[in-house]
Amino acid sequence: MNPRRRSFAPSIRRSGGFTLIEVMAAFAIFAVLFGVMLQILSTSMSNTRRSSDFTQAALLAQSQLDMIGIEALPEPGRYGGDYDDRYSWEMEIEPYLIQDERAVNYEELPIDLYHIVLTVSWGSGRGERSARFETLRAVDRFFAERQEMMP
Repeated sequence: MNPRRRSFAPSIRRSGGFTLIEVMAAFAIFAVLFGVMLQILSTSMSNTRRSSDFTQAALLAQSQLDMIGIEALPEPGRYGGDYDDRYSWEMEIEPYLIQDERAVNYEELPIDLYHIVLTVSWGSGRGERSARFETLRAVDRFFAERQEMMP
């Protein structure tokens, strides 16, 4: 036999590509990670929307509470209304009595205290949400009389 003679038997060499199983495993991992990423983004957008709604409710409540005692003296009772198509409010105003064991007569002070509860609601059906705000408001009891005395 001639050593220079070539063998015509095909040589088996491994090619540099991926097998079908490797490609399918990589695709499965990608699909799972993509699904997790979409869930995270969806939750993030939902939380951002909820935060925006609560911020808007707090701003509306702040402006509503700021007006109490400025335009007119607060009147005890229940009130309600709408800010716009999305937000509505209910407010309860009642006199606040200080419970104190000391011998201070609070009724002689020139102020009245009111306990105010404001609930702002938005959404409808299962998605209805609300935020509750409570405060005490001190009002000058003799404000109207002092205004009449001024020239």
